[in-house]
Amino acid sequence: MTDSRYPEHLVKAFQGFLNAGIDVYLIGPRARELALEQRIMDHHSFDLTVDAPFSTIETVMFEVFHVGAEPVDEERPRIITFKIPMDQQEDITFNIGPFRNYLPPLKSLQNHNLRGIILDLATREITIQAFGYDIEGNLIDPFNGVADLKGHQIRPVLPVEALFRESGGWLLKMGRYISRYGFEPAPDAFNEAARNAMGVLDVPRDVWRKEMDKLLGDHHPMMGLNYLAQSRVLAYIIPEMYSMYTFSLESPEDQYKNVWEHTLQVIEKCPSDIVLRWVAMLHDVGKVWTKQEGRDGRIHFIRHEDISAMLFDGIWRRFQIPEQTARKIQFIIKNHSRINLYRRDWTDTAIRRLIREMGPYLDDLVEFSKCDLTSRREKRVQMIRSLLTELQIRIKDLREDDAQKSPLPKGIGTYIIEQFNLEPGPAIGRIRARLAELVQNDVLERGADPEVYLDYLKKHPDLLMDSEDK
Repeated sequence: MTDSRYPEHLVKAFQGFLNAGIDVYLIGPRARELALEQRIMDHHSFDLTVDAPFSTIETVMFEVFHVGAEPVDEERPRIITFKIPMDQQEDITFNIGPFRNYLPPLKSLQNHNLRGIILDLATREITIQAFGYDIEGNLIDPFNGVADLKGHQIRPVLPVEALFRESGGWLLKMGRYISRYGFEPAPDAFNEAARNAMGVLDVPRDVWRKEMDKLLGDHHPMMGLNYLAQSRVLAYIIPEMYSMYTFSLESPEDQYKNVWEHTLQVIEKCPSDIVLRWVAMLHDVGKVWTKQEGRDGRIHFIRHEDISAMLFDGIWRRFQIPEQTARKIQFIIKNHSRINLYRRDWTDTAIRRLIREMGPYLDDLVEFSKCDLTSRREKRVQMIRSLLTELQIRIKDLREDDAQKSPLPKGIGTYIIEQFNLEPGPAIGRIRARLAELVQNDVLERGADPEVYLDYLKKHPDLLMDSEDK
């Protein structure tokens, strides 16, 4: 008997494997939706785990649906994907993998004799991923994952009493899963993580980066970072940021906005671009060291951008972030307040200077400025949003205008030849290039009359000398 909650194509896949004598179970998002009594009849993607190798999986799916597996990029994939064409409907996707049969080599697991579907589910790492359903809709839930799902808790499948002590990487995995699902850590898991937080120092630094990238790139990074801070794992991997966390706890919020909460809000407002989220996480970390009270009685953080960028210099090396990516993050951190200086009375020359000095990072800086806006004063928010939109339009217009027009007037080379009695040739091109550079640096006006540039050359005859003559 099949479960009436299953759509026809899922039933066909189940029956295909069962007819071949192969155990098969529904896992993943659809299993979690069933556990929460949600409808899966109209879904177009299903995850299955089966007691068979890839070659047999492909044979069964071809016999049932007459399709082959989609190409895979990995040398050793965990799953293979099949797309089933549907008439005038979205394709049905099946992600299918063989039973997993491995567990981490933890001492605490030496006496556990897990096998079959139970062993497969045990490899799913957290309980809310470690249950499934058979064709009749019977629940296989050896680790009480449904209870944790309904309780919105993240709990490792493996016993937490030994897990964090034996595997420091799990201290970071917890943060990643909290960020993915937006659930709180189970109390016993949190307590063990906090008790063994120093174990993260034994984890390779490239694992630190990979786990932090996953945490920052997911749906609920605020919750993941709060877990890292509250468990003190953050104190061991980014003490600079942990200082910001404790600084916000100790400082009176009525004097200035809570730096930690502001940082978390900015991260979640950013698009899931890993560079911008690293920027968001660390852009204000320098405020801990730059806080001072001004003559007006207000709190100021003068040049916190520079200190934040300087602190990141050590952080990116610690996390082994690729240098090109790190330099981009650092540049945006150092200049993140630059865009906020924009006002409507800026001239085109000033905006061109901004375009030139911010180079390839300008668009990211403008995008980050939008994320960095967390004020509760709606009028201020609307004003700044309006300014940023206006700035984006002006940048776009000037870029398009400059792409179409030369910074120098047409025929300037001929004017130079005639005015200074020079011979045509490459030297004239180099003089034009020097004048264009002066325009870019705002020394000379863009698109002025030829006389402006000729007069400048008269006053600076060294510019007429070819580089080979100097």
